Parts: sequence; C-alpha cells; structure tokens
Amino acid sequence: MADLTLKGTLNLMGTLTFKGGKLKIGDTGLEALVEVTPNDPPQCSAAPPVIMPPPPLAPLQPQPTVWIVSSFNKTVKAGSKAVVALGMAMQGQSGAPLWPGMVLPSSGNPTVTVNHVPINVLNDMAVIFPSGGSAAFNASGQS
Repeated sequence: MADLTLKGTLNLMGTLTFKGGKLKIGDTGLEALVEVTPNDPPQCSAAPPVIMPPPPLAPLQPQPTVWIVSSFNKTVKAGSKAVVALGMAMQGQSGAPLWPGMVLPSSGNPTVTVNHVPINVLNDMAVIFPSGGSAAFNASGQS
C-alpha cells in the first residue's frame, strides 16, 4: 500500500490509526518516528557513549544505540505503533538499554501536531540524561 503524507497545518485529535504504508510528514516527506521496543532495530546508532562509571573503570554500556521506548502520545498510531510527539528514549545495548533520555520537540516538523504537540520526524533529537549527549534519529521504527 502507498505511503501517506500529511502536509500543511494539521492538528490530530482523538484516537486515530493510520494503516498501509509509512506515515510521512511535511513537504519534505520525513517519516514520523514511532515507539519501539529495545529488541527492535535501533532508531539511532551514533549517540555519544555514556562514560559511567568514570575512568579508569570501563563504561557499563558504551553502546551508541538509542530507541524511543515511550511516546507521550498514545492516541495516534502508524499501524500498531504510537506516533511520537515527545517521549522517552533509552540508550545502551539491544534488549536491555540502561541510560534514559527524553525526545526533544520536533525541529523538522512545525505544522503537523497531535493535541498541539508537533509529531517527531527523522533527524529529530533526544538528550540522554546521564551524559547530556544528544542522539539524532536516523530510523523511524516504522516497518
């Protein structure tokens, strides 16, 4: 099935599920980020490592992989996955990441919102709390 692209000023409200291809946002057609589990492929593979505990000990989980594990929006979905309009991320090893972070407001989508909160799209970022490092999402999590 074809992808669905939402353009212009649009505020989604209520319970909504988009089915078919990928959900894309805006004139550039960036994929909307969705909530995933840490067992799925990572949405970011290049975040700076969290160096804890401090040297000379080795970091507990130095992996640069990040997943968005909880969207603050649970009402709008792409298939069976909640579309991200802010949320919580986790960095670390696949299956059991250790370091929490928060998805920042969208910088790539100013106009398509869920309850007046912009939908996060590819290249949006999260801040990982322990390190203060940022993670840019290069995969949406949509299948």
